Order: sequence, then C-alpha cells, then structure tokens
Amino acid sequence: MAFRSRYRGNFDGIGKLTRLPGVQLACRAAALEIKQAAEFRAPVGDPEVDRNSGLYKASFDVIPIEKSVPWRGTPRRRAGARVINTAPHALIVEVGNGKSPRHAVFQKALEDVSSRFR
Repeated sequence: MAFRSRYRGNFDGIGKLTRLPGVQLACRAAALEIKQAAEFRAPVGDPEVDRNSGLYKASFDVIPIEKSVPWRGTPRRRAGARVINTAPHALIVEVGNGKSPRHAVFQKALEDVSSRFR
C-alpha cells in the first residue's frame, strides 16, 4: 500500500511568519556575524602614513530593513537586516581604483560566514 502525500503551503501564513519579530532577530544575528567577519577582513593602514587608518574598519553597521518582495503581482513585506559601511571611501576599498587595490571585504566576509553552512 503506497501513500501519497502532498504539501500545499499556506502562503499567507508563511508571509506572516516572515514578518515576525523573531525572524527580524534571526536576520540581525546573521548580519552581525557578517559584520564581525568584515571587520576582521577590513584593511587598516599605517597611522603615520594613512590619515584614514582604521576609519573603514570602524564604520560598519547593521540596520534592520523591511523589503518589498512581489508575489503574484502584490508586494509583500519581508523582514531582513543589512550590513553597511559608512566610511566615505568604502566604495574604493570594495572595488578599488587606479591607486588602491580591490579588497572586496563584503564579498569575502559573506563567503567566510556562508562556508560554514555548505
């Protein structure tokens, strides 16, 4: 005797679940791990030569977000968190330019954290 089981998701319920405070806290915890890995990877120059020494490393922050995710043509709100760097030269550190090399701190930090889950 073979049993067939089917799962039919309650998408309204799942949508409500993704907006709960516990999901926001879980997103924040993951973002804090990425922030810590990014701070570890952040380049710090020599204070005697580099006037912004340590500024990039000290400028990481985690902010809560609510993202609009369209589902069946209707925007749905989802909880999340974002890691940002507010240093004025953050883009140059990430992608580099003619004078500074590319460090890709966010990409490497994300790879460090996500490699534990593979």
